Amino acid sequence: MEWDLFIGRFHPLLVHLPIGIFILGFILELQFQFGYRKFINSRKLIIFIYALGLLSGILAALTGWLLSFSNDYGINALDNHKQLGIATLLVMLLVIIYQVKAQEAKGKSKIAASTLVIILIGLTGHFGGNLTHGPDYLVKYGPGFIKNYEDVTLRDKLKGKHPDSVKIYSDIIYPIIQNNCISCHNTENAMGGLSLAKYNNLFKDADYAIPVLPKNPDKSELFVRVSLPADHDKAMPPRGPGFGYTDIEILRYWISNGADSLASFNSEAMSSELIALINRDYGLDYKPRPYYEKVKVDSLDNEILAELRNSRFRANYLSENNFLLDVSFIGDTISKDQIQILNRAASHITFLNLSNSNLTEELLNELVEIPHLNRINFSKNRLDHNLSSYLAKHQHIESANLNETDLTNESLQNLLSKSKLLRVYVLNTKVTKDQISSLLANYKNKAIISDFKFKEVQEPKSVFTEENSDR
Repeated sequence: MEWDLFIGRFHPLLVHLPIGIFILGFILELQFQFGYRKFINSRKLIIFIYALGLLSGILAALTGWLLSFSNDYGINALDNHKQLGIATLLVMLLVIIYQVKAQEAKGKSKIAASTLVIILIGLTGHFGGNLTHGPDYLVKYGPGFIKNYEDVTLRDKLKGKHPDSVKIYSDIIYPIIQNNCISCHNTENAMGGLSLAKYNNLFKDADYAIPVLPKNPDKSELFVRVSLPADHDKAMPPRGPGFGYTDIEILRYWISNGADSLASFNSEAMSSELIALINRDYGLDYKPRPYYEKVKVDSLDNEILAELRNSRFRANYLSENNFLLDVSFIGDTISKDQIQILNRAASHITFLNLSNSNLTEELLNELVEIPHLNRINFSKNRLDHNLSSYLAKHQHIESANLNETDLTNESLQNLLSKSKLLRVYVLNTKVTKDQISSLLANYKNKAIISDFKFKEVQEPKSVFTEENSDR
């Protein structure tokens, strides 16, 4: 049995006695000084009450000293509370001696001395509250003018930042460590041989284990400790709100992906749960975005854009802030010269529609690779052999409309195996239904769309009843 901790845990019970007793004595002293002596007509009672307050304060200090051996509190915050507590007891003793020895002294001087004790009691209690409830406990729900200028939530700090610019460690994990861990694990007071003040310290061996093992959260002591139930003996931090569920999952993701100090979130590698949690708690939206929303390019040269539009192409930017182009040919037959003009704008095209433009295999050979091509429409053109080789060059293409082309099963199979296509439309091509069924079985992550299906609509019924129709 650990008697020191058992007795020390009576500190929260005893610590309120000297506060209440001394405040009672102070109130009686004020009444005595200002002539309200109906309840008290002698300073001896006031001195006796102060003496009781001092005695109970010594008992509270002793139990607090025993409790400090539990290592459950930050060293700096604990030292502040301890030193102020000792100073309060010493000043309290001096006030009692002054009350006894200087009976002829003016009452105002005695009240001033007692007021100093009241102030010290308040400060000691405030630092004691910080130990158990955190530094913002007193002012957290107060008006803005009494809050510390740094009393801003992590969500507020992240507000307005573009999700792609958020660094997991510096923007989220380290601020959480500062709020929950640094008071005990800093450069000056590295409890357990662990200082979390610097990033590199996360990978140094402490008294118990290495805090972070990249790509192995379950063997990382930091992750294990903050993930334990709050009532577990080894749970960290021992006081305060600690790491929330979202923070623990962020820490797991960060460690699993290498624990790099400059790492950012990657929506393609995040679980849907983590995406939802971060959006809920920090207002950061990591829902998977289409390729064309993630690419940033400068606007196209105005002369090239004008030339493109004057050559029977409709060309529009995707938005005011997205300078990728949606381009469609609006003529009957496309020429080699028009292909060359289209090539000049290739670096900005993401959607391209060359449907029903009499595009031939020879002209397709003239069309350069389009680096940001995401959707292509080649429908209603006599194309086959060069389709797969041309489309396979494009790493970001997701959708291709090849309806009413000369596409064969061999070309389609070659296209599916070599390209990044997610959807391909093959209505009225040379690919048979049986061949499509076979391809779907082999490429389960691809959508091969060969017909249009409409939902059956029930025949509308009259809103009039038979009774109304007879009238």
